[in-house]
Amino acid sequence: MLVAISIAESFSGMLPKFFVDVSKRFNDITFVRELAAIIIALTIGLSNVIDMFFFVTFVRTEHIVSESEFNATAGLEEVPNAEHLLPASFVQQMRDAVPTERVLYPSYLSNFGVLILIAIAVIAQLTHLTKILLILSIAALHCYFNVFLMQDLYALEDDLAHQPIISTRYCASGLLLVAALALSFLARHMDHEDRVIFKWKTEVAEQKETANDMRQRNEALVYNVLPVHVAEHFMKNTKRSHDDLYSQSYAEVGVLFASMPNFSDFYSEETVNNQGLECLRFLNEVISDFDALLELPQFQDIIKIKTIGSTYMGASGINLQRNLRNDAAITERWSHLAVLVDFALELKHALQGINEQSFNHFVLKMGINHGPITAGVIGARKPHYDIWGNTVNVASRMESTGKAGAIQVTEETCNILQQFGYTFQQRGLVAVKGKGQLMTYYLQGKSESNSEPKPAIELHESKPEATPVSLDVTQELEVDIKTPLLKLKAQDTAAQDAPVAHLTNGTVAESQSLLE
Repeated sequence: MLVAISIAESFSGMLPKFFVDVSKRFNDITFVRELAAIIIALTIGLSNVIDMFFFVTFVRTEHIVSESEFNATAGLEEVPNAEHLLPASFVQQMRDAVPTERVLYPSYLSNFGVLILIAIAVIAQLTHLTKILLILSIAALHCYFNVFLMQDLYALEDDLAHQPIISTRYCASGLLLVAALALSFLARHMDHEDRVIFKWKTEVAEQKETANDMRQRNEALVYNVLPVHVAEHFMKNTKRSHDDLYSQSYAEVGVLFASMPNFSDFYSEETVNNQGLECLRFLNEVISDFDALLELPQFQDIIKIKTIGSTYMGASGINLQRNLRNDAAITERWSHLAVLVDFALELKHALQGINEQSFNHFVLKMGINHGPITAGVIGARKPHYDIWGNTVNVASRMESTGKAGAIQVTEETCNILQQFGYTFQQRGLVAVKGKGQLMTYYLQGKSESNSEPKPAIELHESKPEATPVSLDVTQELEVDIKTPLLKLKAQDTAAQDAPVAHLTNGTVAESQSLLE
């Protein structure tokens, strides 16, 4: 019954649930499990001792073989070919005088005892000390019966074996003692090995857990450094050589640059700022909040490229998993660009929330452009994912030549975004390094009521022809200066570095009002 309860857990699909639950509770309690093993060991050990006791009692109450019967039978067995020398009827009569079931061999009980000792030694639920105690106790009890209580039976067996040199009872007792000592040593060795194996398994499990944790940390680090599709390329491609380069060209990508132009005035390496550490901690909180927006489902197609100081760079259309047809509509092909604009607006809202909590007045100056780019990973020891191309350069110029608090785009980008309901206000021609004069626009917002696309030419077709006009763009900076001295210094620096914008006569006043 105890064995059935113990193993019922292994047959959970074949036995009732109640019986399986009882088996689980039984195996989970160490004391109950050990007690059941001891009861089983004592039961099989004492069962053989009880047989020996009744065996002795039976011999003392009934004389199994008389001396004359034994001598007659023994003499008959010593004569070779007795069946041929004597009449068959006489031989059968002599054998019938001593029934075979009355010729007993007590040494078999000692052999059974050895098997019982082996069974006790292999019980896994017991410690080696408990096994040794049970083995020695049962072996000693068997030896006591052999030497002191069953000497007559062993003498009869010795007579049948033609008087061996050493009495059978001593041989059987010696066998029990040797088996008990050997099994005691084996039990100690098995217990030691089990403990060592358990320790090894524990260490292996801990090492596996540590290795898995380290692997997850490494993967998290790689996925933080590289975009998901690039990280999967490096993590899954185990046969890749370290000299192999990764690069990919994309035809339709949106690029965003967002900077805080007044952060440089906020940063100061003074004692009150812990040598600038508090300023960097604040910048880290801002960038972390920006990164948190990328975890939102609606911005899953946008990836962060890098940060340069207080400038945040992102791109859309790089990690798209969907396959678009060549004849797909513009609104379908450039839907990620609209998502990038929504992301830029969310950046403004996030920074506004930070300003309210920290009592600061930081603003974002952003520029967006679209077009083809080339992306890749550079660096052997510190790999860095970056994008290159004319699209990236123009997006950077849109940010640098824009005004604080506004999102500046090119005319081509404006035409596409208008089809998604965004409204723009023309800024005019802006001198862009390497590109000459570009017509740019400031994003005003998104019109939910008007979903029809509005061509960008309608915004400036009534404007007169452009003539070069130089503007003082210090009004564009709108820097929150803490002291008059810093304000004067910033104005002098801005006046020296300000680009010259060429606008039409009819748009000068309008542009100045926009910049203010």
